[in-house]
Amino acid sequence: MSEIAVPDWASIRDEYEGRQFLPTVICRRHGISVAQLRYRREMEGWLSARARVPKQADLVARMLKVLDKQIRKLEAAVNEPIDKQANVLATQVKTLDKLIELGAAKPNVEPASRKDMTDLRAKLVKRMEQFKAR
Repeated sequence: MSEIAVPDWASIRDEYEGRQFLPTVICRRHGISVAQLRYRREMEGWLSARARVPKQADLVARMLKVLDKQIRKLEAAVNEPIDKQANVLATQVKTLDKLIELGAAKPNVEPASRKDMTDLRAKLVKRMEQFKAR
């Protein structure tokens, strides 16, 4: 009896989500039908070939907007406890750090400047001290 080749779905998913080939080419390369590809994509929640993958710069810009909004909330919350909001802000700054770090880890990308992050942290500490002094 001859063995039936089992498709390498991990490779197929990588090619599909990475947009390395058109779906029809992927099907031909791996000996599957378009219906099989569609079924697997829908059942496992693969990224659509039409989905726009966000760029690292877009994510950093969005995260900076979130940080700005949180800082404005902290400034407006004069009579509220600051601890919870400060913790949220600290988590968001760590997220921004990680996004910048991931961008710098890519090949042919200069390391991110830590000066801007240090300045941002210094401003946040100064504002938090001002709130505590009230």
